[in-house]
Amino acid sequence: MQSLDYLRSDITMGVALPRSGSSRGLSSLHSKRIGQQAGTSILEVIIATLILGLAAVGFVEFFAYGRVLFDNEEHKRVATLLAQDAVERTVHTGYDQIADWNTNRTIASIPYTVSVTVEAETPEANMKTVHSVVTWPISATGRRSISVATIVDRQ
Repeated sequence: MQSLDYLRSDITMGVALPRSGSSRGLSSLHSKRIGQQAGTSILEVIIATLILGLAAVGFVEFFAYGRVLFDNEEHKRVATLLAQDAVERTVHTGYDQIADWNTNRTIASIPYTVSVTVEAETPEANMKTVHSVVTWPISATGRRSISVATIVDRQ
């Protein structure tokens, strides 16, 4: 019975707690707590920050690459519209006035070169083939181009 004197049983928690005034039970609880981790260490914070930083860099690169692809497709769309417009304008001048021509256009600070060439009697007599080629820079040394062609019949 004497060994149970210094302990009080907490039935709701199922844990033996020291009775007030007993130093033996309190010191044993305190020594258990020192061995357990109470928070996060600076090393864990640094590792978590590093992992989040790498993930953020990946997201930024993903969206930057997407932006480049979007811009390239926008330039291609503009070039296609310019090529179609050049063919339409050439065809609507009249069969006898259809001739080669070139022009430079700058749209949204991108320089486009539009070239229209006409092949007479192609593919048959009394027909002309109108080719429109639009080129634009994609880098300091590279260029892209798109072409549209149609056949005009003398009517």
